[in-house]
Amino acid sequence: MNLKPLTLPPMVEKIDALLRRIRFDHPKMMNIQMEREIKMKGYQGQKVLEFYLDQLPEKKYDIINDLRLYDGKYFFQIDVLVLSTAFLLNVEAKNRGKEIIFERDLEQVTLVRNSRKERIDNPVIQAKTQARKLGKWLQNQNCAAPPIHYLFVNSNKQAKITFAYPNHPLNRDICNSEGLLEKIEQIEEFEIEKMTQKELRKIARLLLAHHTPEDPDILQYFDISPKEISTGVQCPHKECKFIGMERRYGTWCCPKCGTRSKDAHIQSISDYFLLIKPSITNAELCDFLHINPRLAYKILTSMNLPFTGKFRDRVYHKSASTNPSNRRNPANLPLNKAP
Repeated sequence: MNLKPLTLPPMVEKIDALLRRIRFDHPKMMNIQMEREIKMKGYQGQKVLEFYLDQLPEKKYDIINDLRLYDGKYFFQIDVLVLSTAFLLNVEAKNRGKEIIFERDLEQVTLVRNSRKERIDNPVIQAKTQARKLGKWLQNQNCAAPPIHYLFVNSNKQAKITFAYPNHPLNRDICNSEGLLEKIEQIEEFEIEKMTQKELRKIARLLLAHHTPEDPDILQYFDISPKEISTGVQCPHKECKFIGMERRYGTWCCPKCGTRSKDAHIQSISDYFLLIKPSITNAELCDFLHINPRLAYKILTSMNLPFTGKFRDRVYHKSASTNPSNRRNPANLPLNKAP
């Protein structure tokens, strides 16, 4: 069962909001677009793995995507965790193209791209490190767990993985996406059941309860001032995107293309939560959408946002429904379903 399905990385959502609200010739534009490309490449690589992982027997295996835990000092993230009563498998997913060479010395890895060589982090060692951290984390939670295996899986079919010498010891911990199921079968052959399904569900619930989603400060990350963010309601028409819609008789109207919308403000409020902070007051909404206090109050109350404080001190907080895509938080599902 897929206990935590793969979702779009929070960084991508924030970058998309940023791209909607900075000028197209901003000096940081190229860096922002490159960062988005890198994040999307990783996400698309994990999407490829989903095709194969979906073929695993649901009653035998559970899957958790993008698990992020705190070890007391630092956060560590596991791309894909496969859980069974016999073993856990940490999958370090990459979407690398061109040629990846595992060298003889110092376990170094070289990426060859356009005839240029570049040293990159060893993904097998990354997978091993994350597996070790997970094992220590479970131990600190006084939670007995089956053996934790690790694997580097490259999902880019244009990649070529080579080794500097035959019988490289890391070979057993590497595969392409199409070889993932075979690797899992190989692990199955020499691992026996270590716990019951009930005990395994307990581990899954524990992991999901401690999962901490990444929430980067996007403006700080790119060193962009809030003053550089365009404010106002953005036109939803895909060929317009003008920021500065006007409110007329309960409807947002675009003075540039004439598009009319009843709920264009929802995306703009979502942008505020993604870019500025996860809470907003009536006065802050007035400033951001260029509206009067009465309309701001009407909008905020109609959205059924959670809030703290009373009357003029009321602060409204971001919720899952604020996102126009209205995606449910999959991390909560197993906690609600477990007996």
